[in-house]
Amino acid sequence: MAEAAIIDLKREDLFIPQYVDLRNRYAQLLLSKPVTVAETKAWLLRESVEVRCLIEEDVLVGAVVLYLNKDGEVAFFVKEPKKEVGSQLLRLIEKVAAEKELGSLWAWVLTTNLAAQRTFLRNGYRLEKECSKKYNDQVLNGLIYRKMI
Repeated sequence: MAEAAIIDLKREDLFIPQYVDLRNRYAQLLLSKPVTVAETKAWLLRESVEVRCLIEEDVLVGAVVLYLNKDGEVAFFVKEPKKEVGSQLLRLIEKVAAEKELGSLWAWVLTTNLAAQRTFLRNGYRLEKECSKKYNDQVLNGLIYRKMI
């Protein structure tokens, strides 16, 4: 993998369209609807979110979101799985969480999303509990992973 640049999406809005494209590919796993560039620009104005991205040769290869208003919930998504980008993203957001003086980070992961589960476990997150969520009139089974910072 080429050397990746780290960006704060709030400060590098040139990459917002790529972020939106990648994020929308993961909308179902994120239990959300697709978003637009305009909606994302407005969302990034909130102090309750932090977004870091990895950029390789002007291509956004992954992003991680920290929801400060959700007690340190994190979500990440990558352009190409199995390239350790998820691990890099988690390390990045853990630094941001430490700067924000959060005690821990956590994520809710679908039980069927084995790749994300492996990434969280490899990076020191522990399985805390099973927990279902209702989305689009469906009950979805998930797991909560947590890491103390």
